[in-house]
Amino acid sequence: MKKSLVILVMLAALNLWGAVGFVVNSGSETLSRIDFETGEVNNVFCVLGSMPNRMELTSEFAYIINSGDNSIQKIDINTGNTITDIYIENSSNPYDIVIDEDYAYITGGMINKVYKIDLNTDSVESSISVGGNPAGMAILDGKLFVGNTDYGTGYSNCSVSVVDLETFSVEATIPTEVNPQFLKTINGNIHVSCGGNWVDIFGKICIIDPASNTIMSTLDIGGVTSNFALMPNNTVYVADGFGTSLYAYDAETFEIIYDSSNPFTPGGTMVDSNSENLFVLGGEWGQNFTVKVFDINENLLDEYTVGMYATDIKIVTEGVSADDELLPTPDYNLTNYPNPFNPLTTITFSVTQNSDFVTLDIYNIKGQKVKTFPNLQINKSSNQQILWNGTDENNRRVSSGVYFYKLKSGSFEQTKKMILIK
Repeated sequence: MKKSLVILVMLAALNLWGAVGFVVNSGSETLSRIDFETGEVNNVFCVLGSMPNRMELTSEFAYIINSGDNSIQKIDINTGNTITDIYIENSSNPYDIVIDEDYAYITGGMINKVYKIDLNTDSVESSISVGGNPAGMAILDGKLFVGNTDYGTGYSNCSVSVVDLETFSVEATIPTEVNPQFLKTINGNIHVSCGGNWVDIFGKICIIDPASNTIMSTLDIGGVTSNFALMPNNTVYVADGFGTSLYAYDAETFEIIYDSSNPFTPGGTMVDSNSENLFVLGGEWGQNFTVKVFDINENLLDEYTVGMYATDIKIVTEGVSADDELLPTPDYNLTNYPNPFNPLTTITFSVTQNSDFVTLDIYNIKGQKVKTFPNLQINKSSNQQILWNGTDENNRRVSSGVYFYKLKSGSFEQTKKMILIK
């Protein structure tokens, strides 16, 4: 019996070898990195902007939606360094991001637009108008499917816009159930999680046939349905907006496995999966969230604590090892005080790498460099301090807002956030 138990534990551990997860902590405004092989959790892998929400990963970068800053934060997933911030538009309140080859698509939840971002230049190339309060998206066969929640008018005109990516224009609009907030491409169809109104209209899953742009099936799940995770056995797990349950159905037959009358627990507000495991993100408002890991048979393998009010989880593509993803990088103990500040702040750091000079750059929320302190000669035996008085290179006062300060030492960098209030 003991031998069998040891074998089961070893197999469970093998399933997680090489898996790395990233979690957006909206309350903490940080990005967590979880190495599921070693169990190491870094809950300040990167400092994020205001009201971070959803994210998308490539093999090199994490792109984080900072809704409060109306921007996309581009982060090196090897080091946690912020590369740049891609500004979208005033009052756009970006919500979701999907990536297709060299382009990212962003929903502007407050001004009813979808933005096309050129990832080679990290800039907005164009935008189009869609339905009311667009949220989640999915891509299939050259088409972008956009969920229009229309919460601004009480969910009165919920729909999915179908966008031709070649012409970047809306070719069809499909009416849906209430609050189509999350979308996912599954087995050649578009699955739409319509969460309801959180009161007396309950969650449903609409399944769209992309060939005809029509809804081929609607599943009465109940509760407040959130996002999807597809497992190798063709089970689709659906998170719960309240974080108390998980729902599930068969991706081929659409047979409901767990609904609100018979949910799987413990639940979570967001889910993700890889070829072996289901990852469930959940918690209570004002507290640190957790990531629970289940195997394909719904056995709980482990649990990890992340930051406060986490809003998204993504798992690194299978085949990328944890060692490949995390390169050794120094901690410069980079801080500034006071923060927020007006009119002065002192930036403090220490350097232990073999470098005679470092550079400190300050960027605004649009990713524009406003100030640089180049070729600072360092003393490795003590902390270094730089005073910034809120002026640019021409000694003009900059405006109130969020700024990032980046320290470069040799081939290494570290970035932190500060807020100027006038």
